[in-house]
Amino acid sequence: MANILFQIQKENWFSDYYKALPEYNGMKIKSGTINDVSAFAGYHTDAVGNKYVVVININNYSGNSINKKLFKVLDELK
Repeated sequence: MANILFQIQKENWFSDYYKALPEYNGMKIKSGTINDVSAFAGYHTDAVGNKYVVVININNYSGNSINKKLFKVLDELK
């Protein structure tokens, strides 16, 4: 997933794709779930302009409030 997100930055339609991503706490990132997998994938630009591709997948998760916990991890990565 990270490789795909990195490579599509070269496409002529990327700016439209990027604008369409929701913004969460300063990151352009999309969440998703399927079966027992919860994930976030997208982009973050830090305060000095460094750009990052962000992908987090949690497999076999069966609890509650995983998004809140993942946001804490994402906040620490910023």
